[in-house]
This record gives sequence, C-alpha cells and structure tokens, in this order.
Amino acid sequence: MAKPRSRRRDFAEQPPEILSLQLRLLQYLKDYWKWLVLALVVVFIAIGAWGIRAQIQARRAEKAGAAMAKITPLLSKPETAAAAIHSLEGVIKDYPGTPSALEASMFRAHLLYQTGKYAAAAKAYAALAQIPDPSWDLLAADSLSYCYEALGDFRQAAQSLEPLAEQAPAPLQSQIYQRLAMLLDKSGKPKEAAHYWRKLVDRPPNPVLLPYFKEKLAATEAASGKK
Repeated sequence: MAKPRSRRRDFAEQPPEILSLQLRLLQYLKDYWKWLVLALVVVFIAIGAWGIRAQIQARRAEKAGAAMAKITPLLSKPETAAAAIHSLEGVIKDYPGTPSALEASMFRAHLLYQTGKYAAAAKAYAALAQIPDPSWDLLAADSLSYCYEALGDFRQAAQSLEPLAEQAPAPLQSQIYQRLAMLLDKSGKPKEAAHYWRKLVDRPPNPVLLPYFKEKLAATEAASGKK
C-alpha cells in the first residue's frame, strides 16, 4: 500500500514559479484582507438596501392601487367629478412614480376636460406627453389637441398632433390626417391642410368618403392659391 503524501511535501515540491505566485497571493491577502472584508460588507449592505427599497416600493404601489380602487366609482358620475379630481390629486401627490399615480394623472386630465376646465386639462395632458412611454404618446397628443381646439387655438391643436401623424398605427392614421386637415383649415393654413387632404385622396380609408376628400382638397388648394 502506497504511503500517503503529505500536503507540506506536495507544497514544497511544486515548481518555483507556482510557489512564487502562491506566496504573492498569500501576501496580498495578508496585506489587504481588511479591504476585502470591507468590500464584502459594502456589497451585502447594498443588496440589503436594494431589497428593502424594493419592498417599500411594492408596498407604496399596493397602497396607491387601493386608493385608486376607492376613487374608481366616482369617475363615471358627473356630480362626483370635483371630488374625484381632488382624490386623484391626492394619489398623485402621495404616491409619485407608481403606476397608479400615472393612471390618476390621466383620469384627472380627462375629468378636467369633461368639466370644461380646458386650460387646466391642456396643462395636465402636456405633462403626460413628456413621460418617456410610447404607449401614452398618441393618447396624450390626441387629447391635448382637443383641449386646444376647445380653447379656440386650432394651430396649437394641430401642432400637438403633427409629430405623431406618420407614427400612428394604420387604422388611426387616416383619422389623424382628417383631423389635422380640418384643424389646419380652421387655423387659416389651407396649404398645409391640402397636404393632408391629398393623403386622404390618395389612400381613402373608405371609398364612400373619396368625393368628400376630393372636394375638400380642391377647396383648400383654391384657397391656398388665392393667398
């Protein structure tokens, strides 16, 4: 039976370059072990802080959702619109950054428009349009255009829609073209309106509407030629 080799002997019989590397590593650990321990402590603290923050955010989101659930019955009743707006503002203030706060901001803007507070609604929709979320872009821009239209600012209403006209999904694009054409016509910009009437003539969403689009195109082209 072979006699077992001792670890000390194995260590002593290793090549000099390996021994040198091991000794340097041992010396490095000896010199810097305190810093290594400190680094590990910092990592564990960071992980713990992240976990605590995630729990806090989850609780805030849960509380915000519960608050929104209480407000929901007020949203569909005209007589409770003022109370709903006040409650929605509380959710926005108390739970910023949560999905429910964003939902509350949109409902607040809708209610402001429905109650005739068009300037306040426009300000609310403009704030929503700044959120870097493509899912809100079209809804916020379209709603903002209706606010400006209600205020009589047809040019501003068109400007809120123009950046998204070519990005809208195909089923909605023709509706935006028609709305832009009408707004630009009302704002005294027949040449710009003709641009969108022409798009509708080239690709009418409904063949039945083609004569109407041609009539509007001819009228705006004639008006732009007179200027």
